[in-house]
Amino acid sequence: MAEKYPCTVCGAGFPTEEALLAHVGDAHTSESTSKGNSGLLVFPDEVKEFATREYEERADAEGLTEEEKRAKFGRAIKVTAKYLAKSRKELRSGDLFWFSDSPKAGGGLGEHPGALQHFIAGLPACQLVHYGERASVWGLRIEELEISAIGRYLAMSGRGFDGVEYEVRVRSPEPPDKIRELAQAAAGDCYVTNTLKRSCKVVGKLILNGEHLMEL
Repeated sequence: MAEKYPCTVCGAGFPTEEALLAHVGDAHTSESTSKGNSGLLVFPDEVKEFATREYEERADAEGLTEEEKRAKFGRAIKVTAKYLAKSRKELRSGDLFWFSDSPKAGGGLGEHPGALQHFIAGLPACQLVHYGERASVWGLRIEELEISAIGRYLAMSGRGFDGVEYEVRVRSPEPPDKIRELAQAAAGDCYVTNTLKRSCKVVGKLILNGEHLMEL
């Protein structure tokens, strides 16, 4: 049987969705964050190399017109969703695929995040990318890094999210001013955060080593 379902973590292929889910549960759900012997997060060399190129290109963009910026930096992401049995949705983007579920009360199995969970997850996931990029380029020592986000909305037709609150928790031996600069830069780099700020209230807070440092 053809291996229709590849694991997006390790690349292994599986003939059924059930086999894939069993593999992910056994092999990947308990994987720990990559840390070195010093207890610091280890960012792959590719992260620093990629981010350095991006920052250099952006530095040259200040004198460009909006049309020139769109021509040089314009990007697009396509995601296709397919409705499956038990209200499950298969999502595909390029070679990647994953699933979304409805809760059991809504006729689903409740085994995967729902559409709104995917939506809100975009903010912490995207910001973490930019924290890693900035920290690797700036040579900052980070022991732990975690972001939680809460989206508030009215469950009515024609309504959307009224606001998003998020909290960044960092453990680091770096001076507070450096972590403050890191947080401001990562939030400013985040496409999801910038998009949400144009449509609803977005409020963040930065916690460093267990202490409140600043509002974002």
